[in-house]
Amino acid sequence: MKRYLTLLIALVVLAFSLTGCIEEETVPKEENLQVLNPLNGNTLEKTHDVEGIEFVTTYDTGEYDLSRWRITDSKVINMSAKITNVPEGAVVLIEHVHIDMSLKSTNPQLDGLSQDNMDDSYHGTSQDGFFISQDYQYENKFAVEGFSKDLIDGWMFVCGSYGSGSISQERLTERNLVEYGNVYANKMQVVYDVLIKYQGEDFYHVVSLLDEFLIPVQYEGDSN
Repeated sequence: MKRYLTLLIALVVLAFSLTGCIEEETVPKEENLQVLNPLNGNTLEKTHDVEGIEFVTTYDTGEYDLSRWRITDSKVINMSAKITNVPEGAVVLIEHVHIDMSLKSTNPQLDGLSQDNMDDSYHGTSQDGFFISQDYQYENKFAVEGFSKDLIDGWMFVCGSYGSGSISQERLTERNLVEYGNVYANKMQVVYDVLIKYQGEDFYHVVSLLDEFLIPVQYEGDSN
């Protein structure tokens, strides 16, 4: 009996030792993307070379105070795209735009979690997309949901029986996302499908462009 008891104690000690050796998995912060932050104003501009055509995209938060960016707050990001250095006779259209807003966190179960998305394309039949030129630019507004269904469902998964269960505060709030979920930014990704037809050509060809950047969380530890 003593031998069995000694063996049982040894197994329990071993189990606790192994548990102590297991480190919680983390994801390194993303450091290589441009950042939309108050230090550089509330506007971010990106330039692409598309077959010699200069394709310039701009993003800004308008009247929304970027110094108080909150994940759970509803906000609008203004977008525009313009082109310069267009060859004579060339026609450029934006056929489709896809936008994703996700979380960036050092917690692997929250990192990359979708918060909101949007698609924009021409709904008529008279042309194949949104016409842009040196005189006319593409404009759009991305209304970002704070408490979106994607975010709520993802948070419930992480805090529920299928997730890690390591989030000590389970209610979805700004504080819990930042302090317990280790969320440090939103990541915005925008894909433009651009149609180009040069003088003398009968058909368009497509070029896809990607913009992605971070918007840091500016949580100040308020009552939320």
